[in-house]
Amino acid sequence: MCDAHLRGPSGIITSPNFPIQYDNNAHCVWIITALNPAKVREESGNVQCNKEGLSAETQRLRLRNRTCLLANNMENGCCVPNPVHGTGPQVIKLAFEEFDLERGYDTLTVGDGGQDGDQKTVLYVLTGTSVPDLIVSTNHQMWLLFQTDGSGSSLGFKASYEEIEQGSCGDPGIPAYGRREGSRFRHGDTLKFDCQPAFELVGQKAITCQKNNQWSAKKPGCVCK
Repeated sequence: MCDAHLRGPSGIITSPNFPIQYDNNAHCVWIITALNPAKVREESGNVQCNKEGLSAETQRLRLRNRTCLLANNMENGCCVPNPVHGTGPQVIKLAFEEFDLERGYDTLTVGDGGQDGDQKTVLYVLTGTSVPDLIVSTNHQMWLLFQTDGSGSSLGFKASYEEIEQGSCGDPGIPAYGRREGSRFRHGDTLKFDCQPAFELVGQKAITCQKNNQWSAKKPGCVCK
């Protein structure tokens, strides 16, 4: 979709027609805004399990944390994430999966804030075929401006955006049939993973949030032995 105002917590942005070649003379703007610039989040680590009747609120939380239910597997039980108040401001994390623009002629400009095209807020001007590094805004908004010339085109780009706490890597989730130790996602924090009986871990047992707002490895998975 070309020209869109997007809100968190996450989503996908692609160039027009992707994965088919984009059009000539394109001019597309996307503005991403954090859903809650400073929000209350729920931790999926330490949980309170209740075997009593399920209230409407508990049922809502239960639906939102199916992985927790799988990991604990308590009959007639529920898993209630503990709310954590006072989290820091939210920023936008942009990660590219594919990138192919006509070098020097077609560009994707990425900037801070909600005013697209403002040269004072430009973070990067991207072109060519190299997949860009991770980009993180400095506030709760980020804008993207895609411009192409009148001749020649390429396949374009695909990127995912995510709303994260400033100074963090975001919640990587919990693998199906797995468990996670740790519920903080800030720089230097480490998460450890293991699997339920009859399953084995595929990937790294521990990942650490780095200063570039990337986890040191992808979230592992659990497969049948």
